Amino acid sequence: MAGGRPTIYEQRFCDLLIDHMEKGFSYESFAGLVGVSKQTIYDWEKANPEFLDSKKIGVEKSRLFWETQGIEGIYTTETFEQDENGSRSTKRALNSPVWIFNMKNRFKDEWKDKQETELSGSVGTVILPKPISEDLE
Repeated sequence: MAGGRPTIYEQRFCDLLIDHMEKGFSYESFAGLVGVSKQTIYDWEKANPEFLDSKKIGVEKSRLFWETQGIEGIYTTETFEQDENGSRSTKRALNSPVWIFNMKNRFKDEWKDKQETELSGSVGTVILPKPISEDLE
């Protein structure tokens, strides 16, 4: 490593990485936690198969964290005053915009805002719209 101080990989980083990512943090932010650059952790994963395995486990733990957050965020809870004694009731309701956002990001092929249209023809061919008068005949 020209120009910089050597970084020391430690076996304990494997468990630290999984614990870090289990809280929803990214792989790259682990570099900040242990005080190295993200390039260093990329180098560690190439040189240490157990660290790469920990990264893979961490990615799935992070996914679980964020999917749990998404599921919890799909619902809103409203509290209502029910009677003169101050008794309260709650109602759990679907937060439609959050649900749609989740579906569009998880199932991109099936949940699209735009429709794609494919035109075919010879290269250089100009496709003109049909005149309105033809529709009326």
